[in-house]
Amino acid sequence: MQPMKEIQGITRERFEREVVPGYEPVVLRGVAAHWPLVAQGRAGLEACLQYLIGFDGGQPVDAVLAKPDATRAFSYRPDLAGFNFTHDQRPFAALFEQLWRYSHFPEPPSLAVQSALVSQALPGLELANALPLLDATVAPRIWIGNRATVPAHFDDSHNLACVAAGRRRFTLLPPACAPLLYLGPPDYAPTPAPMSVVPDLHGADPARFPLVAEALQQAHVAELAPGDALYIPPLWFHQVEALAPQLNVLMNYWWRPEAAPGRPDDLHLAALRLAMLALRHLPDGEREGWRALFHHYVFGARGDGLAHLPADQRHLFGPLDADRDAAVRRQLIDMLTRA
Repeated sequence: MQPMKEIQGITRERFEREVVPGYEPVVLRGVAAHWPLVAQGRAGLEACLQYLIGFDGGQPVDAVLAKPDATRAFSYRPDLAGFNFTHDQRPFAALFEQLWRYSHFPEPPSLAVQSALVSQALPGLELANALPLLDATVAPRIWIGNRATVPAHFDDSHNLACVAAGRRRFTLLPPACAPLLYLGPPDYAPTPAPMSVVPDLHGADPARFPLVAEALQQAHVAELAPGDALYIPPLWFHQVEALAPQLNVLMNYWWRPEAAPGRPDDLHLAALRLAMLALRHLPDGEREGWRALFHHYVFGARGDGLAHLPADQRHLFGPLDADRDAAVRRQLIDMLTRA
């Protein structure tokens, strides 16, 4: 394992020029230290919950609850036939009351609200705790709970995660570690993101998961305090441990640039699943042929590799305007409809 790169006093210009293009995780110390939410988080459980309830819009939010165990992970069941937590919707007032009660338990269940859209669940909180590194159009989400672990998973968006209360330990691994992480199916996971079946990489059973030790040699690890943030590049695996026993609060921001004018960049996971569905039944030799073509058409054909084509005759190899992008999508929809 190795420590993550850290920057203090980051500016938006430097964030956009250095951090995002660098495609590596970076800890941004103190970037949210000015937030009122951070001040309340440092004041303790009751002060922070009282501050948050002042923004409560009354909308029920998704909550997960798991029995206490050694990993405290929201994960698969040991037999992988289901998940080890229950899921329901409840108002913030009920959730906060339950967190307060659990704060008196020596070993409470793990309880968390995960990825609630702030502007709907706690309207106004995002304005009172703005992050100058990103456009105001990037909508934050909030994660509130006691001590718990989210196993290693990846997102296909840029992610800026800001700790507001408690402490969080992040373990990040590059996408090339995928074969070492014992990933579950992409269409059956405890969260919308594909996830490892290992509840806690640091406590993995070496007999059952021997490759995890090799993965951890490539891991970047950092612990964040209130006011700190972490930039997580797309597709980097990350295990997140909420460490404070009573209350941990995080606001994160997911974003992607437009793929074409007016069209969100939203096809990555759909393309992955479609490729799995389309190629799974083929013999090994043909699969290797498709691997070569994917390498060329998807990942290789650019720059000098396209010099034989006039710039205005590159079609799908070249840049797409909104009309051409929409036409290609219609063609794909027609192909899938006929399949």
